[in-house]
Amino acid sequence: MFTPQATDSDSKEVIEEGTKVWNSISQNNRLIQWENGVFEIEEQFMRITCSSTRSFTEQDFGLLRRISGCGEYMAQENFEKIWRWLYPVAFTLTSDSINTIWNSTSPKWIEGFITKEEAEQSLQGPRGLQEPGTFVLRFPTSRSWPHSDAGCLIVTYVGSDYTIHHRLLSLDYIYSSCEESEMNGKSLEDMLFAEPELSRLGRQDILIVRQRQ
Repeated sequence: MFTPQATDSDSKEVIEEGTKVWNSISQNNRLIQWENGVFEIEEQFMRITCSSTRSFTEQDFGLLRRISGCGEYMAQENFEKIWRWLYPVAFTLTSDSINTIWNSTSPKWIEGFITKEEAEQSLQGPRGLQEPGTFVLRFPTSRSWPHSDAGCLIVTYVGSDYTIHHRLLSLDYIYSSCEESEMNGKSLEDMLFAEPELSRLGRQDILIVRQRQ
């Protein structure tokens, strides 16, 4: 299991698993077609996360292409850039509580594979920023293994000062929140809404709003 702080065991696991996947995809070819490679990577991601309901979107594929620097073809170097980013994300999603909200697509609790700029754009309304407390959850695209923040979640939200803030939810915070939610019977969604600065899940046709006491 991938741990909050990278260890030698984690490093070996990332490298060995990535090598096996690349060898399976490439069949000893130096270059493979982008489409063939990325669909196999998607299968591996869904296998690790035990997810059978949420596949990659065109937006997800687009971000992976940008991370890899791929054109029409994928080399091992391109694959490794994707793998070092995606593998920690996949292991974060092996937590039952996080996996549940990942697989929720209506509403979509985790936007997933979007950039900081796209997250900020999603919080814009027709007359400017949406209401304070509106937020989206995403994975940081600039954090890849072996960075300690690889696989973490970021909440991007509109603050009470009507500016956009980005708050990193460390793996320690995520796992402790999941454990607490299991003990007290609350979902991770409830835990997020308990944060005073978060009240509305953004980027939805119908916003999910925290019940105010």
